[in-house]
Amino acid sequence: MSQPFDTTLVEQRLRDQVAGIDSVEGAAEYAAVKDLRTIRPGTAYVVLAGEKAKDSPDSVAGDRRRGKRQALCTFGVIICGRNYRGRTGKTALQDISPLIGSVREALEGWVPVKPFQPIAWLQGDVMDYDQERLLWIDVFTTTHYIGGTA
Repeated sequence: MSQPFDTTLVEQRLRDQVAGIDSVEGAAEYAAVKDLRTIRPGTAYVVLAGEKAKDSPDSVAGDRRRGKRQALCTFGVIICGRNYRGRTGKTALQDISPLIGSVREALEGWVPVKPFQPIAWLQGDVMDYDQERLLWIDVFTTTHYIGGTA
């Protein structure tokens, strides 16, 4: 399996496992967003941040000799929450925290398909906010092999 990580697997997992999300979209839909006001609270976006080799190009590890390279995939889940009770986003973050927790619980340790490794959480942060909405991103990682199966 040498294709890039298929984020639609994560999108479906969130639809199936997280009741508080109204809509789950992909990178194309997120790229089309021009203004926070156009994002409906309760929407999540799954975006592939990148893939890179876990070993160096000159590595002579066993997997490398068999024509396989281990690839580290990094992706983000962006969640939009309401920010209607405060100017700083603090109360919005409190309101969205249970949803953030549900997303993390749905993904942490989950294996999308073989030969992927279990998904691991890396970090979370506020991306942006205005007087009506707050965007939160959680970043996750998983690994797979390029050029064959593990």
